[in-house]
Amino acid sequence: MWNEYAQALFTAFALSGIAFGIGKAAIMLGERAIERRHGTGGVREVIARRAKLETRLDARKEQRAAELRKVDEETRDLLRRRQALERQLRDAQQSGDHFVRLVGEELAGTPCYIAQVVNKYVGSAGQQKQHAFIDSSWALPQTMEVWARTMPVARAEIERRYPPAFGYVVLRLQDARTGKRTDDDAPVAKAS
Repeated sequence: MWNEYAQALFTAFALSGIAFGIGKAAIMLGERAIERRHGTGGVREVIARRAKLETRLDARKEQRAAELRKVDEETRDLLRRRQALERQLRDAQQSGDHFVRLVGEELAGTPCYIAQVVNKYVGSAGQQKQHAFIDSSWALPQTMEVWARTMPVARAEIERRYPPAFGYVVLRLQDARTGKRTDDDAPVAKAS
C-alpha cells in the first residue's frame, strides 16, 4: 500500500515537472513569435543597454550633484565675504577717519611735514558746492604727509601736485617731528 502511494506521488511530481517544462517552452516560443511578428527581436539587448545607460546616468547625476554642492558652497563663501567687505566699507565711511595723502618719497633722513589743504572752489565746510571735476570732500581740510628736505620745498611740492590756480589752498604746514608751523611761525593764508 505504501508503495502504491509513493508511486502515485512520484507520478504526480513527474507529471507536474513535465507540465511546467511544457508551459515554460510554450511561453518562450510565444515570446519569440511575438518578437518576430512585431519586429522587437533585440528587446533584451535594448533593455540591457538601457540598464547600463541608466547606471551611467545615475553616476553622472551624483557627480553633477557633488559639483553643484561645491559651487554652492563657494557661492555662499563669496556672499559672506562680500557682506563682510560691504560692512567694512560702511564702517569706514561712517568712522569719520580721513585719508592721508602722501606727497614725495619717504627717504631716510628726509623730514616729514603735515599739511592741511582745501579747495576754495568746492566751498567751506559750512557751505559745500558741487564742482564738475573736484570731489566735494575737498571742502573739508585734507591731510597730507609731505616728504621734502625743507618746508619751502614741501610747499612747492604741494603746489606742484595741487596747483593754487585750480583753487587748492594750503591752510597749514608744519614739521611732523617738532610741530613747528611754516618757516616764520605765521599761519598760512586761509581759503577765500
